[in-house]
Amino acid sequence: MPPRDAGDQIVVEAPPDRPRPREPFGGSSARRLRWPHPPTAPILIAILASVALAGLSAALLPTVPSYDPWAWIVWGREVFDPHLSFAVGGGPSWKPLPVIFTAVFGLFGNAAPTLWVITARAAGLLALVAAWRLAARLMGGGRAGAFAGGVAALGVLLTQDWFYYMFRGTSEPMLVASSLWAVDRLLAGRRGQAFALAIAGSLIRPEWWPFALAYAVWLWRREPRLRAPVALGLLAIPFFWFVPPWIGSGQPLLAATHAKDYNGHLGAHPLLTVLRRGADLQVLPALIAALVAVAISWWRDRDRTVLALAGGALAWWVLVVAMTLDGYPGLERFYLPAAGVTCVLAGIGVARLALLAGGSAWATSQQRLPGSGPAPASAIAVAVAALAIGVSIPFTASRIDSARSQKPAADRAVRILDQLGAATAAVGGHAAVYPCRSSFAAVNHGVQTALAWKLHVTLGRVGTTMRHPGLDFIGPHNATDGAPAPISSGLTAAAQIAHVGVWRVLRVVHPGRSQRCVGS
Repeated sequence: MPPRDAGDQIVVEAPPDRPRPREPFGGSSARRLRWPHPPTAPILIAILASVALAGLSAALLPTVPSYDPWAWIVWGREVFDPHLSFAVGGGPSWKPLPVIFTAVFGLFGNAAPTLWVITARAAGLLALVAAWRLAARLMGGGRAGAFAGGVAALGVLLTQDWFYYMFRGTSEPMLVASSLWAVDRLLAGRRGQAFALAIAGSLIRPEWWPFALAYAVWLWRREPRLRAPVALGLLAIPFFWFVPPWIGSGQPLLAATHAKDYNGHLGAHPLLTVLRRGADLQVLPALIAALVAVAISWWRDRDRTVLALAGGALAWWVLVVAMTLDGYPGLERFYLPAAGVTCVLAGIGVARLALLAGGSAWATSQQRLPGSGPAPASAIAVAVAALAIGVSIPFTASRIDSARSQKPAADRAVRILDQLGAATAAVGGHAAVYPCRSSFAAVNHGVQTALAWKLHVTLGRVGTTMRHPGLDFIGPHNATDGAPAPISSGLTAAAQIAHVGVWRVLRVVHPGRSQRCVGS
């Protein structure tokens, strides 16, 4: 070996570049499920911000419950009010979770309706947060994740009647929130929290029951430390669904009976109608984009998480359809948890399609111009995402128009109910309307539950048919309030005793019989 001079340098050649193993498109499921974020702080911030915004909305926007929420508020008051019996007949279908909230709110007197609407709106805002988090998590975070989350949250906003639900305090936003957050907590490894949210969903819709039971069985085997909470959660479902109606009406299956008695307007072809309702609930582009996400996940990287979400949404569809064919009304809102998952998948589908197009363009440019940077790929991905959003805009017009109409409609509802309250005061309030225990009142169907709240009585003492002598509150006939209560044969309107705004109050009597217990 020849001697080397001190100035000689040793040059070590680097080994030739080896191609890196190709990661599945969009990142592996394991990496995306480990999307780093502080475990509690962001969620606490989201909850506090949602509650604060919902409270602010109660001050700035019309705040009035719709028909079903008024009933839950009345029932909640009955739980602790010593002057009222607990009676859940004569109204809509029983739902345990809302009444658990309204029972607590009933302790706050006249603030209960506003407190419930704030709660429902806060849940709706949290549903948007959950949709964003899920889509962003499954895209692995970053700009693509933020974009996917934005599309998912926008999809939830554009689901049918979402703004109506938010304005009128229905339970649907709470249902979507509990469903999406249950998935989020499960993916984060917070199995106990996920189970608690599954139980919450099960106390709103019975379609949740099989999912909660299946998860409980899995959790029982995998998490022995959670067996006591799992057992309590499973017992809570039949207890809260069946025991309160049994106490309040003598019918433990009252909720199922009411649901089956409701006319779902399914027409001559119930199967086709209920399938169309499920497809129409989310905007068509969201449904297509969700199918794109499933197709890419199946044929490109077999993403089990995305496919499991799609399978869960499909299973929910099957349950709704099966229950509809068994006699339930099959309304659009029954599909909402599946629609929420569909919107999450839609965000993933648009983001993955854009990245796939950009990646293909970059690979082609590398073949033609080796050494070129990723800028063309990013530009193409952005262009494809923008194109997908732009093409979707015409399909959202009707939903945007519907959203714009909700504030005027809620303003009108507030005005009508305020005038109804003034009419009850004009005739003397509870004491004048109900001079006897057998006294009766009736009103338009859509405001029956609200009048029961204002008159401080159970729903059974306010009818939607004037079937007994009493006071008949007659309001405008419209799609929200319904028609005035028809007067049964043998009864006659004796006199009009008040006229406030759009409301007239008639004294209805049975000729030839005592009028002592007829309100005045």
